[in-house]
Amino acid sequence: MFLFNERLMFRALLLVVAGLLLIFMPELVPDDYSILSMTSYFLGVALLIGISFFAKFPPVKRSKKIRNDIEIPPADATVVVSRDYHKDFLEKEELLQFMFDVSTDGLWRFDLASGKVHWSEQSATICGIGKDLGDSFDVLKSSMFESDRKDFLKLLSESLEKNRQFFQEIRIYDREGNTRIILLCGKPQYNEEGRAIRMVGTLADVTAKKQVERNLFYSSFHDALTGAKNRQFFLDRIDEDLLRTGSRPDYLFGVILIDLDHFTAINDSFSHLVGDKLLRTIADRVLQSCRQNDIVARVGGDEFGIILRDIQGHGSEGEVQAIVRRLQSEIRRPFLIDDNEILVTAAMAVIFNKDFKDVESLLASADAMLRQAKRVGNGGIQFFASGMREKAMELYKLEMEIRKAIQSQEFMLVYQPITDINKNNEVPGFEALVRWNNTERGIVAPADFIPMAEETGLIVPMGEQILRMACYQVKEWVDLGYKNVTVAVNFSARQFSLDNMVGEVQKILLETHLHPRNLKLEITEYTAMAEVEKTIDVMNALADMGLQISIDDFGTGYSSLVYLKRYPIHTLKIDRSFIKDIPENAEDVAIIKMVIAMAKSLNLELIAEGVETLDQVEFLRKEGCHLIQGYYFSKPLAGDKALEYLKNHTSVAVQNISVLDPVT
Repeated sequence: MFLFNERLMFRALLLVVAGLLLIFMPELVPDDYSILSMTSYFLGVALLIGISFFAKFPPVKRSKKIRNDIEIPPADATVVVSRDYHKDFLEKEELLQFMFDVSTDGLWRFDLASGKVHWSEQSATICGIGKDLGDSFDVLKSSMFESDRKDFLKLLSESLEKNRQFFQEIRIYDREGNTRIILLCGKPQYNEEGRAIRMVGTLADVTAKKQVERNLFYSSFHDALTGAKNRQFFLDRIDEDLLRTGSRPDYLFGVILIDLDHFTAINDSFSHLVGDKLLRTIADRVLQSCRQNDIVARVGGDEFGIILRDIQGHGSEGEVQAIVRRLQSEIRRPFLIDDNEILVTAAMAVIFNKDFKDVESLLASADAMLRQAKRVGNGGIQFFASGMREKAMELYKLEMEIRKAIQSQEFMLVYQPITDINKNNEVPGFEALVRWNNTERGIVAPADFIPMAEETGLIVPMGEQILRMACYQVKEWVDLGYKNVTVAVNFSARQFSLDNMVGEVQKILLETHLHPRNLKLEITEYTAMAEVEKTIDVMNALADMGLQISIDDFGTGYSSLVYLKRYPIHTLKIDRSFIKDIPENAEDVAIIKMVIAMAKSLNLELIAEGVETLDQVEFLRKEGCHLIQGYYFSKPLAGDKALEYLKNHTSVAVQNISVLDPVT
């Protein structure tokens, strides 16, 4: 062990090194043998010797060895160890009961020999029955729902018979009369002979968990506002019913779409809170008007969908008509919401699953019928008729063509002059009218595509293109010297309701470098009255930019003079329906005189649309309306023709400006 002592070997090694340094000193010390170098050399050698003798090195750790010097005496075979098995049994019973008592979960043990049930202290609290559960299942069973009680007894018997664990959610009434859902679990225990001796189980209150699950399931398939089914559920059930027709070709069901008329106006006139309450009440009435197995869903903001399921039989058509009449009657019945009596009408479309194989084509036809019903107005109803599917496909194709036309910029503008008959028929401005130059159909009139663009929202990107084209055109005329000419551009209700509408107009004006005084925006009377306060704010913002605002089709809506005087409008345009029968029609004459007088009193510019005869011109001149638009003077003209017309109907002074001093 001495030879392999690491510390002694290391000390010896240091002494050897010190000796070698002394032996080879002459070779290692410089030739000049300076006192400093000699002193340093001997100090290093002395340090090595001192370390080897006096340094305390840490001990080397070694692995522990097994001791073999301990002797264990052999056991005494004569001594008998005895155990008190009864005491052990009692201790185990006491330990088991203690575990039952301290457990925060509900535990129970059913001893088959005695027929008694042992419950943990928490079991009664979990069940909330308000009394001890006793030593059997009787108290628990008396609180169960009857159907759950029967299932529990059946599962308990099967579990013992087939040696398998059982789970059951039971519903019980607690002491306050509320329903609790308890998850009851149990597993039988068998002895060495394979005979069941007891069953051990747990119980837990899962009421809150089940409520969360129900809420999630409910919100997944129900509309949060009305409580009716939601759109996804509606579509899924139509798809299921269509699949059912594969196995039952005679299976017939119907779909009804309901769209409320002028619901936005109700929100604006009362409040959104009143509007929400109205929707909930309508949903209740619709649900009460349908049969028990029918499905009622809210599929849009103010749109409801109904699936009339399984309407087989010879009287099915009459049954559906009866439901539709009942729905119409219930919706038209006055609603009393927060002391406000509200009258509502709704358009309806009724369609059956015949000849439809998928949800898309069925709903496309239903939507087309609903649009047709909306055009009829006053709560129109459209039943699916022969050729309706073809018409729906045509409308769908038209929508796709409009989308393509917007991307390809197939829309063009024509300009109808506005003539001032008090100034030698000069032209102060034009109205820009859109046409569709379709590659297959040729020139398409606005009436054939504007309604579809309005319904689908495509009027927004289309309107942006139209405004940009009109601004570029009038800027070209301004640059030619006609610096006071204006162009009026129609804005739809959908465009005017956009939150960024003012910003979009401003952006296009900056892009085209057009002065706002050369642009006039036209909105219909109905648009102006749809959202009064918002409309006034938007109009004020536009007027602050320097734009002129015109109310088109005046006289056909329901303008209130109280609101009209608040609008920052510049121009009223008398609708052509009042012009066509003057001066022969006394009622139209009276209306026009009233409108002219009102415009004068409000200091508004007045334009008469649709003027086609000399008698109409002379009547309007006599009554004081001097701005005329109509075929009597000119039909709508292309841009180059409009410029030529402008040159021919502008004073010489302005024409000289356009030649000698063009405005840039």
